[in-house]
Amino acid sequence: MHLEVTFKNLKPRDEIKKRAQALHKKLERFLDPASEGTLLVNVEHGSAVLELVITSHGESHVAKEEDPELRTSLDKVFHTMEQQLQRGKEKRVAGRRDVSQPDGFEAGADAADA
Repeated sequence: MHLEVTFKNLKPRDEIKKRAQALHKKLERFLDPASEGTLLVNVEHGSAVLELVITSHGESHVAKEEDPELRTSLDKVFHTMEQQLQRGKEKRVAGRRDVSQPDGFEAGADAADA
């Protein structure tokens, strides 16, 4: 699990990188060890625009947030990504538990035959 932080129109700040790494670590339960993440921190017209792209389990997830406050935008983008990854994990688990596959029993042959 690797997160690359890129700054655009802004001086690189260690406190933002550390906060992003801490928030990315919380996403660990949804990610595989080979996952990669890219965070683009951009300031446009006085607003912080953050875009987070995470590739995991063969899928790419993108979250983009804009807010006047950089830290608020950072928290929002990771919260949005957490929700996306949680839905993706639920879909993968539900796919493995698909009950429509034949299990050897007929649908109408239950208590009526007994």
